[in-house]
Amino acid sequence: MNISCDQKQSKEDGTCEIMSDILGRLDISNNDELLLFQDPPPKEDCPICMLPMPHSSGICGVHVAYQACCGKMLCYGCIMTSKEEMIEGRMKAWCAFCRVSLPRSEKEATKRLRKRIKLGDAEAFNELGINYQIGRALPKDMSKAIELWKQGAALGSIMAHYNLATALYFGDGVEKDTEKALHHYRFAAIGGHEKARHVLGHTENKQGNVHLAMKHYMISARAGFDDALKCVGSGYKAGHVTKQDYTNTLRAHQVSVDEMKSKERTKAETMYD
Repeated sequence: MNISCDQKQSKEDGTCEIMSDILGRLDISNNDELLLFQDPPPKEDCPICMLPMPHSSGICGVHVAYQACCGKMLCYGCIMTSKEEMIEGRMKAWCAFCRVSLPRSEKEATKRLRKRIKLGDAEAFNELGINYQIGRALPKDMSKAIELWKQGAALGSIMAHYNLATALYFGDGVEKDTEKALHHYRFAAIGGHEKARHVLGHTENKQGNVHLAMKHYMISARAGFDDALKCVGSGYKAGHVTKQDYTNTLRAHQVSVDEMKSKERTKAETMYD
């Protein structure tokens, strides 16, 4: 019996090292459950405020952005705060982390991405792929986006795995291939990507594997994803999740939300919306 819940999908340095290690150990063809359902690696901290950031931008209202100057991911709370400082004349127009001047155009930002790519920066491959996907300072070209995501994924970017998986799942710019999509969703989920984990739960749920679906949903919910928590709640009401597991998931979800919360991030969220 499938569980009805909100099933949303969206197209979106230490982690890469962890993923490279996993890539060498995981027999994905055999759906290695030991690794697939192990606790995901810790969230990366914003290097400025030192608060955890979600792997999937937007989780718990916390958005993150890649900086092509230094290759760092920063939370919008810190980015927006630095922009306010610039507007008020208390800070130069430079990166809030590395103090390199901000790019004057999208074209200049793209040049910086290409420099990061030459350094083998996995996230730079992912970001340039997004630029080709949406046509930011470049002509829209999904074939180039997919090739860049493949390279980023091979280097360990869980975001590249997720974006590649989503393109394959929907047949966006590439032949639709659900099995290959799930292959990359699994790698992204193991790396901690909350939405990729939720997609795996959705897939198992559709196939009638409710027990596995709930395991995925609980991992995603504990990481702070509200949609997954709703699915766990539905599973609890239907008798597929124990009271103890539901209680533990609720508590862990709240801990994740509280750990990522700050007044700067809350303010940035309202500005982002």
